Amino acid sequence: METKQTECKRCGTCCSKGGPALHKEDLPLIERGIVSLNRLITIRKGELVYKPYKAEPAAAHCELVKFSGTGKEWQCFYYDDERKGCMIYAERPVSCRELKCWDTAAVEELVEEDTLDRFDIVAPDAPVLAFIKEHENSCPCPDLQALQNAIAQRTATGLEELEAIVNEDIRIRTAAVQKLKISLAEELFYVGRPVFQLLQQLGLKVVEKENRLVLRLP
Repeated sequence: METKQTECKRCGTCCSKGGPALHKEDLPLIERGIVSLNRLITIRKGELVYKPYKAEPAAAHCELVKFSGTGKEWQCFYYDDERKGCMIYAERPVSCRELKCWDTAAVEELVEEDTLDRFDIVAPDAPVLAFIKEHENSCPCPDLQALQNAIAQRTATGLEELEAIVNEDIRIRTAAVQKLKISLAEELFYVGRPVFQLLQQLGLKVVEKENRLVLRLP
């Protein structure tokens, strides 16, 4: 007779699939320095993310702040391979506390509910805040799920508009890095991944032409 699982087997599968999205309840982890900004990455609204109850990635309905990952599989930074355990287990985020691989009901209820975003974390008087707002206004992330479907169906349009966003994204990032001296890890928290990289994941080709990035359909 098969025994029903009721506790974690410490196999590391959950942690190897990526870091958790943070919720309002997790803000003290950042305020107390347990988690630093250079260990966070922002997933903007519209980006493709894996959700516990879906086999395929879907567009994020809101901004998410997640632990950054390591390696090709984007394993959670705070997972210790050798010990097969979490390096901040006693102070782990709420979604990690609620996650049970044998019963995902509790963690599914947390998906995109009461999540942290950059404006909860960055101080109102921080110089980088103006940069974040400029970037968000000028370079919104497109709905990548809708775009992915359009590419697959050969109905994708508006590449010129996407090109404008891609190039403005690079311009603002470059200016901010030079002015504010932020690291690449911090950049991934402040403005997320470059838009051209997100589009490449959908199969769009990105080429440089006359000091400008140009998009091509696959």
